[in-house]
Amino acid sequence: MSDRYSAEFVVSRLREAGIAARMTSKVEPSWTTGSPTRVMPVEVRVPEAQAEEARALLAAAQSEEPPDGAEGNG
Repeated sequence: MSDRYSAEFVVSRLREAGIAARMTSKVEPSWTTGSPTRVMPVEVRVPEAQAEEARALLAAAQSEEPPDGAEGNG
């Protein structure tokens, strides 16, 4: 994951489900060319014993339909 906010959301969702999730940085922060934004890829890690449960939870979350109006149609 390259988006820290998305990773934090995923960790929070997993923890709410009772999965011991944590976020780790893969590399040191760096500056993107021509932009003042820092890029820091992150990983979401869970215990191996809970990995399958975490995958299933995240797959189910991805297949959920967004709330009405969330896609900006109209």
